[in-house]
Amino acid sequence: MQLFIGALGLVLLAIPTLVLSQSGSSCYTPVGDPGLCVQLQKCQFVRDLPSLYGKNIPRSILNQIRQMECVGGPEPGKHLCCPNPSVISAQSGTSRDSPNRKSTITTRQTEENLNRIDPRGMEVLKSVTGCGKKSNIKLSGGEATKIGEFPWLVLLKYETSGRQFLCGGSLITDRFVLTAAHCTTNDAKLIAVRMGEHDLDKPQDCQFFGGRRKECLPPYEEFGIEAIRPHPNYKGSINFDIALIKLDRQVKFKTHIKPICLPIVSESRDIAYDQSFYISGWGTTENNEPSSILLKAVVTRKDLSVCRNYYINAPANENHICAVGDGISQTCKGDSGGPLFFLSAFKRGARYVQYGVTSHGGIRCGVSQDQPGVFTSVINMLPWITQNLY
Repeated sequence: MQLFIGALGLVLLAIPTLVLSQSGSSCYTPVGDPGLCVQLQKCQFVRDLPSLYGKNIPRSILNQIRQMECVGGPEPGKHLCCPNPSVISAQSGTSRDSPNRKSTITTRQTEENLNRIDPRGMEVLKSVTGCGKKSNIKLSGGEATKIGEFPWLVLLKYETSGRQFLCGGSLITDRFVLTAAHCTTNDAKLIAVRMGEHDLDKPQDCQFFGGRRKECLPPYEEFGIEAIRPHPNYKGSINFDIALIKLDRQVKFKTHIKPICLPIVSESRDIAYDQSFYISGWGTTENNEPSSILLKAVVTRKDLSVCRNYYINAPANENHICAVGDGISQTCKGDSGGPLFFLSAFKRGARYVQYGVTSHGGIRCGVSQDQPGVFTSVINMLPWITQNLY
């Protein structure tokens, strides 16, 4: 036991961690539960790991422990904010149910006029500072994104066998994620949202720049779900295929976790007829295999008739954006629910602004040359979004 904990401590010391604020011996875990700041070897959660996993501790557990670090007292060694009682879910990154913690996923359907901007929700969007900004890591082109390039991209995690990440989404405030409605109503239960991820197959996301300079991202973070709000007019087709996910706690923006802007100012609402957009996600590639690395591609807006002629049984309407990539290798690379966005004029500057939510593209890509993608228009859905941000 002591040898195991000592080895675990060395692993954690080698990786940057998030230091939690705490007062005296009391602290709060990354999911907001009360705990005690104790030496690593005194935390029952850590002491139980050998019997559960042996030496093969899952990456998700290591990330939870890194986020639990706290400032200890006079006792030597690494300290963790150990939950009290010491129980953390290994699957979703959230605490197990307790009588004082809401755990059920609820759906709210607004009774408001769906064409009316809600001033309270608009103020929430206007108060989001630093939206649409990349990390300060220097970047270059390529199909695979660089670490931290699009820090608003999130993964939706499901309770299912095999690959658990079936859809994507975008962070738009410190409590809400925007995604597709069909990502929230499928058979698999949606259990968590992962942020700050780049390569699912690596324990830490690092890249070398200029041959020598190494940049690494902080650990990814997972959030539980307080509520799921699909559009009330969504009936299982491509129409009104948009939803909001309210997270179980506030997101603290960091280098690798930032929100994207929405087109809430007049200068960002003017889109050229042939505008080019980015799509990005961990979806299926042209090899029909899901990607472990966050990918990106460029698609160009086309007339709605292009999508109507291609998808005869699911015709696009004025609430959609139709866009086409350059050949099979760049068509619909993004996961369902992921954002359609570009660098736009925004508040006397330029920010990345989201204009669409992937509806068709993420689940139908790589079938033929020049296949169009259908995206739910964020501008058209903005009134409903503002009505559901509180």
